[in-house]
Amino acid sequence: MLMERNGDDAVFGHFGAVAGYALAARRAMHTFRTGPETWKHIAVGQRKWANLNPSATMYDRPMSFEDYYNARWIIEPFRLFDTCLMTDGGRAIIITSAERARDLRHPPVLIMGLGQHNPSIDVHQATHLTGPTGAKKAGEMALAMAGITLKDVDACEIYDCFTYTVEITLQDYGFFGPGEGEDWFKNGTIEPGGKMPVNTSGGQLSEAYYMGLTPLSEAAMQLMGRCGERQLGPATKTKTPEIILCSDNGGILQTHSCIILRRS
Repeated sequence: MLMERNGDDAVFGHFGAVAGYALAARRAMHTFRTGPETWKHIAVGQRKWANLNPSATMYDRPMSFEDYYNARWIIEPFRLFDTCLMTDGGRAIIITSAERARDLRHPPVLIMGLGQHNPSIDVHQATHLTGPTGAKKAGEMALAMAGITLKDVDACEIYDCFTYTVEITLQDYGFFGPGEGEDWFKNGTIEPGGKMPVNTSGGQLSEAYYMGLTPLSEAAMQLMGRCGERQLGPATKTKTPEIILCSDNGGILQTHSCIILRRS
């Protein structure tokens, strides 16, 4: 069964999504000098959001940089806290017309823009593992449809199967350039009180892993004002959000979707 799913890779001990992303991250460490010094800010920053979210798996488990570095290896260069949770459960999002939504209990959230790009069907032939991933074109399409720029985005809910995925996605969207991730993330950029909140539920790293529904449902709830102690705005010393950008990706950075939501 292993050989059927992984072909010749298994012969060399390489199989599974963690190994695939680990190779991409290792290449990124060489190409633009990223690594744990950048990823620790993502892991710890998202954990701070989870500590404000009673529904999060890691709600009552604060994390320091020391905790991050002391965690066991999963597959180098990923430590335990670089990798997403494994979660049983469910989420649901209801999509209807804007006209119908006006009569519902909660204020509606509107879809501004959508984009998708699938740069490779075979990761072995891919040339995009350190960027640009599908995020670049998908983000450009979504922003063009929405008629906005990144300067109009108040927060991001990013598919975070690994810390590196958050970095490369935001990089390819254009929030910072190759090799600039560490400077962009440090000093609490994505944390409560930061200038660009990211994964405000704790994300898949610290809240729960429900694939693309974790970022999408969190964005909708934030724009509805339903997030309690972690609500963006005065409670978390952040801007009250009008526009939130969300992402989802599949394979080993082979396919990407971007959706931009706004408050009604």
